Amino acid sequence: MKYMRIILKLIFICILVISPDAKSYGETAQTDDPTSGFEFNTHRRSTRIPARISNNLVIIPISINDSPPLNFIIDSGVNTTILIEPVIAIMFDLPIEEVVYVLGLGNEGIIEAGMSKGLTFSMRGITGRNMNLIIIPEGVLSFSELFGFPVHGIIGNDLLQQFPVRVNYQTNTVRVYRKPTYPIRRNSQIIPLEVESNKPYVWVNIEGDEKSDSLKLLVDMGATNPLFLNPSLKSMTGERIPAFLGKGISGELEGEMGRLEKLKIGDFSFEKPLVSYPQDDFLALTSFSIEWDGILGAGILSRFHVILDYPSQKLILRKNRNFGKEFHSNLSGIDIIATGLNFNEFKVNHVRKNSAAYQEGILPGDRIISINREAVSQMKIDEIISKFSQSPGTTLYIQIARDEKRLYKTIRLREDI
Repeated sequence: MKYMRIILKLIFICILVISPDAKSYGETAQTDDPTSGFEFNTHRRSTRIPARISNNLVIIPISINDSPPLNFIIDSGVNTTILIEPVIAIMFDLPIEEVVYVLGLGNEGIIEAGMSKGLTFSMRGITGRNMNLIIIPEGVLSFSELFGFPVHGIIGNDLLQQFPVRVNYQTNTVRVYRKPTYPIRRNSQIIPLEVESNKPYVWVNIEGDEKSDSLKLLVDMGATNPLFLNPSLKSMTGERIPAFLGKGISGELEGEMGRLEKLKIGDFSFEKPLVSYPQDDFLALTSFSIEWDGILGAGILSRFHVILDYPSQKLILRKNRNFGKEFHSNLSGIDIIATGLNFNEFKVNHVRKNSAAYQEGILPGDRIISINREAVSQMKIDEIISKFSQSPGTTLYIQIARDEKRLYKTIRLREDI
């Protein structure tokens, strides 16, 4: 083992790369080979890649060496591409050439992972050569149960640092441009982007409980929620509720959620946006101290047509039809995962304390059988989440299985913050 790199991954929040030899946080673990990186296969000025959008996250198909297309989440908080299904590495004989150590939340959850080098990544119109891939061990993470279809990994700045990338959340497409000569539509706004250690940051203004501040936030397409702030900024919001915020190496991330009075990015303003505060030990990494204002997540980005342009250091935003939608928290209090061979069985994974579901006695582990007398076995997980995300005041009649019993529960959706 020539050297070790320490990688922190907090699922749907951010990734930091910390090396004992690095001079700064966030140094990438890419190869030094000058022939590495992505290049266009055609003479076209751009290529259009079909995507799947789920829970504000963007998933695109990528082949590794001779593999069929695999589903990778685009996450601008990630430097090195990550494979979370190690069976893929075995099936396609991806060699482990280096050991890396992956840390979870707090001081726990250190696991040993592998790094494969010199790989070829292929997507429509683009090929990446001599690429690195971090391979997470079996049983540590599972994205598929959260999406209801196979998800194999995460790709971020390996791709984003080379080309401007346009994401259309309405048409489920990603367009990659060879050069920063793309068209900019009317009513778009160019926001200055600061790229540090291959991570994109923007300045935003927030207003809270009789306070205001200007913050430098990581632009993170892999964070589902609108906004995450450092727990030291909790005074910006008065009323807060406990919240399930994500899943990491060492387990589930708890925290709190509240509302700001206003969020402003460029000339775009949002009233009463939701803000999440991870638990206080979120960044308690052994003896490391990390300065962290927060994250601008996909809960905001998905309200725009987005161009993320690292080479020109621009974030270009144009409103889409979701821009004016209200920000709702989890109205039922239930978080669901998809299980079974075809992801057509749905289990309660988490219930927020004092929520509508909690007060009705729904428990983690309960299996959902029907909603409003409609069997869920023919539904996708996004359809079920949509039913639990209808307007406050909507009543849902839910049949669940617990052990050998069938139980009937009635939930009235409500906004708790």
